Order: sequence, then structure tokens, then C-alpha cells
Amino acid sequence: MKKVHTHYDNLKIARDAPPEVIRAAYKALCHKFHPDRNGGSPRATQTFQLINTAYEVLSDPDRRQQHDVWIAQSESAEAGSRAAPRAASSSSSSARPWNGKERRRRASTPPGGPAMTDLGGRLRRPGAMLVLWASALVGTMVYLIYSS
Repeated sequence: MKKVHTHYDNLKIARDAPPEVIRAAYKALCHKFHPDRNGGSPRATQTFQLINTAYEVLSDPDRRQQHDVWIAQSESAEAGSRAAPRAASSSSSSARPWNGKERRRRASTPPGGPAMTDLGGRLRRPGAMLVLWASALVGTMVYLIYSS
């Protein structure tokens, strides 16, 4: 069964991710795929545009809700269109070929469930980026106070 490709997939986050996780994923992917950091590569530019579009939709609650409705309609239509061929060809029990990405995604899902996200092994908890940023800020402030 083919999965519907969504803005959540573009940002590599779970569908029920809170706004903080969406923003953290957006920032991390923007840093990685920014055209200036990749020598103006056309592929990086295209990926950067996809990331920006996905963030625009998912950061707005109304547009995100419309996107979720579209996902539900697409998945139900796809499930309905695939139900008839399966019933007709019950003798073909061969599994679809393994593409490597699916298994990797399942294996990298954190034990906390789908609400937790994994951005290439860097962010495993929704508040991890905020904690790292806050600790760096506090460390800088302490250094500036005691170095004077």
C-alpha cells in the first residue's frame, strides 16, 4: 500500500507533533538544506522550497486542519480503491518489495510512540532543542558575568 506523501513527511515529523517540534524540525532542515550552505545546488533549493511550504501550512492551525482533512480523504480513497483488487486476487500473497526506507523509519521510531520525533537521530524529545538552546544561553550569560 502506497503511503500519501504529506507536509509532515517533508519535515520528517509525526502527524500529531506539537508546534514546538514543527518549528525545531523546520529550523534544523533549513540549516541543512539552505541553498547558500549547499553551493546553490538545484536539489537543495527545491528541498528548501518544499520545507518552507510545509512549514507555512503546518504552522497555521487552520491550514494544518485542512491538510489533515485532505490526508484523511486521500487515505480513505486509496484504501477504497485498493480493496477491490485485493479481493479479486486472493491467490497473490506476495509482499511488496522492500525499499529499505520503511524499515529504517520503523526501527528509528523512539519507544515513546509516534508523538516523539527523530530528526536524523538528533532530536528524540519534543523539548530537547529548547533545553539545549536554554543551556547554551545560560552558559554564555554565566561566562560573561564572571569574565568581567
